[in-house]
Amino acid sequence: MNDAVIRSDLWVPIVIRVAWELHLAKIEVRPNILKAACTHVFSHLETDVSIETAERKASVYTVDFIGILEKKVYQRPQFDPDHELQFSSKWRKIILKNLNPNEQRVFWFVYSDGLEFKKAARKIGASISKVENACQKIRACARRIAAKEDVDIADWSDTRLDKVIQYIANTASSYPLEPADILSKKGKKLINKCPRIRRAYLLLKHGILSERDLQVPTENQLIERQTLLVIMLHPDKRKFAKILNKALLDVAVQIESDAWLIDEEDLDEAENMLSLLAEEASPPRQYLRGAMVSGPGEWFDDILLGPLPIHCLDATRSRAWGAIDGIDELPQPLPPPPKSTSYWIMAALMSILSISSWAWAFAPVESEFVYPIDAEFSTAPESVDIRFDVSDNAYLSIIRLNSHVLTLDEEYSNASKGQIATGDGRFYLRVDAPRIALISSHEPLLELKNLLFSAQNAENPLEDLKRQIMLAYPDTDIVLSPKLEQY
Repeated sequence: MNDAVIRSDLWVPIVIRVAWELHLAKIEVRPNILKAACTHVFSHLETDVSIETAERKASVYTVDFIGILEKKVYQRPQFDPDHELQFSSKWRKIILKNLNPNEQRVFWFVYSDGLEFKKAARKIGASISKVENACQKIRACARRIAAKEDVDIADWSDTRLDKVIQYIANTASSYPLEPADILSKKGKKLINKCPRIRRAYLLLKHGILSERDLQVPTENQLIERQTLLVIMLHPDKRKFAKILNKALLDVAVQIESDAWLIDEEDLDEAENMLSLLAEEASPPRQYLRGAMVSGPGEWFDDILLGPLPIHCLDATRSRAWGAIDGIDELPQPLPPPPKSTSYWIMAALMSILSISSWAWAFAPVESEFVYPIDAEFSTAPESVDIRFDVSDNAYLSIIRLNSHVLTLDEEYSNASKGQIATGDGRFYLRVDAPRIALISSHEPLLELKNLLFSAQNAENPLEDLKRQIMLAYPDTDIVLSPKLEQY
């Protein structure tokens, strides 16, 4: 990606447009918010963009910034197909000349300031129908001007035409005016002639902007470049998204339900976590892919400003599954430990060597759990506390029984169990349900949901679930919380 530049000739127009869009969206225009939003806009703009086009695009990119700020949602900004059409301020002068004073106020409130009809009607002290009639007259004027200028808009809908009238209403005039003079008598005389001065006047008058905000940088400034890795999870394995999110919590930012952004500085730690998860098949390496991309962008708290996140996602979607830039090939899943049947075979062989071992060979032998659980429960009518000890390598599944319904409550991998550790080598959980089951295994139980469904209608669902799990997975340990005693 090419460098992005904060151009000094664009500074005042962009700051005013960004501050106005933030204000309309009811975002408090604090200095840090304004700086972040402007950086987001400048990061997107082409270095040779015209001032008029830059102002239009600034509105779109500011709305994009607000979506990231409020919802942590990264999306490709959507532009109106007519946003690059050029209109001179002469169109606005002709339209205003054909309007009476109240209709002119509608023009400024609706098409320049972006107010809804109801609010515009309240400001001019007229009915909504009069505002609508004024807009119809403004559209008719715009169509007449377009016909004279040989611009074919005869078939355009009112909605499309309104968008173009907004562009006309917001095309700045070339009045030389220093920021310090905007609130002067000279500036006030221009508020109904130039939309940029109009907005700057209102923003400064109400203390939303300060003159310092409009202070022009002495020279063009380059926006800092970042090098980032995006990890993407295969759509068929989204069940592992929660595990990945917890494992990468300290080194990655989730930018989609199945994609994480990792700074170059955190690659080593991320690689270690991904290797541990791959060994546990949570998920296997063939269900991940990643691309490293460099470009202009800056961090603002936990969000990345600029177009880099979208470019990272685009680059990642072109990678083959199993390929991740910047890190070594992830390991294959570790083989599971031998099952208890091998011990039975050994016992049978030993019986041949010694008659005295017969009794031992044919005595009942309990399953050898790979990761046995040592647990203590404390039960209440609506919750269960469990303090337990289990191997750090165990994969844990917690099942809740609530109103006779079995639900998979949570799962913890080797990498994510640290969040429930007590610091003394044990683990602690509180589950909001009258009864629970805790399962320990060496990997996720792929048939667990089917087993939950099968045990659902049993007289004792948890006990039946335990029986089915022990049959399907003999090397798995499962403990049940005791039934609450009734008095």
